[in-house]
Amino acid sequence: MSPESLSRGEQTRNAILQAAHDLFVEQGYHGTSMRQIASQAGIALGGLYNHFPSKEAVFEAVFFAYHPYHEVLPYIQQAQGRTVEEVIRDAAQRMVEAVRGRPDFLNLMFIELVEFQSLHAQKLINTFYPVGLEIVGRLMQTEPGQLRPIPPPMLVRSFLGLFFAYFLTELVFATAGPAEFRQDAMSHFVDIYLHGILKPSPETAG
Repeated sequence: MSPESLSRGEQTRNAILQAAHDLFVEQGYHGTSMRQIASQAGIALGGLYNHFPSKEAVFEAVFFAYHPYHEVLPYIQQAQGRTVEEVIRDAAQRMVEAVRGRPDFLNLMFIELVEFQSLHAQKLINTFYPVGLEIVGRLMQTEPGQLRPIPPPMLVRSFLGLFFAYFLTELVFATAGPAEFRQDAMSHFVDIYLHGILKPSPETAG
């Protein structure tokens, strides 16, 4: 939807979210006041309260508006592959590509975890979960009998864990350590996710 097609109220709300997002990322939650948000959005403080009753309400709206699930979910729904491993590798790579260049997401997640104990993030599970189950169903159909009898909800959770483990370590340690620390990192993460770190025992290998 183009800015010209938005109502004045919608344009003002978008300006508030953009201003709040930038301030939260730069200054943190407690370092940002409602007055600062209003000033950066170019509106009066009373106008801000006409749209949002509190700073937490502003943050919740920012969190949902700027969460990368908007891009991630369509990406992973398009994951392709002839085998379970190919589908998982493609889905994982698509998730990474969707959030690449979004360091602001980590800032927002830290605020969400520290200040709100994941209160708002928990509301997204109803959005993520059906898509995750859809992918698990596709994996079962791709190579019937290849998956261990792990409950589908745990498969969904573990896949999200794979993504966050990679994403957080990528942002925190992107420039640290030897080159081997970063080389083909996602490929190794997926390999460990699929096969673990232990070699097959002689009994299972035979």
